[in-house]
Amino acid sequence: MSELSSSALPKPSSALFRFRRTLLAWIPTFLWVATIATFSTDLFSSAHTGQILLKIVHAIYGRISEHSFILLHACMRKAAHFSVYGILSGLAFYSWRASLPGRLRWTFKWSGLALALTLLTASFDEFHQSFIPSRTASLQDVLLDMMGALFVQILIASFTSTQQSRNSAHPHSTLRK
Repeated sequence: MSELSSSALPKPSSALFRFRRTLLAWIPTFLWVATIATFSTDLFSSAHTGQILLKIVHAIYGRISEHSFILLHACMRKAAHFSVYGILSGLAFYSWRASLPGRLRWTFKWSGLALALTLLTASFDEFHQSFIPSRTASLQDVLLDMMGALFVQILIASFTSTQQSRNSAHPHSTLRK
């Protein structure tokens, strides 16, 4: 049995190691963009999601009025926009943070790049939907997507700044005798 030499493994400071780490950090973001592209198809049109939601509502609550269902369905679809793009924004933030490392846990650059990637994805998504007969493109949806993205960026900034404040107030200190 031959042993792997330590020189065969990439060193943490090597370019190959950094490239692999960066690539791995982008995989969840790319997979989520692919998921969004799937959501942009006819399969997730209002007619299809409405049929599924109606069955779920009838199974849990029984019959509801048509007006109530239309309102519920619209709210569910808009909540999906907000949350799906919020998730994308969070994933993109961590991908940018791994790609452009720094000493801080949060920078405006990572947040801004995450918002830019989210805007680009949301815009392309709506553009794509303009070619699908069962879908409609909507600038309001892009704005809602960006609200979800901005909400997540504010959460990230809030939590990381709180952690940074705690770490600077209580630095890792050694016991003094």
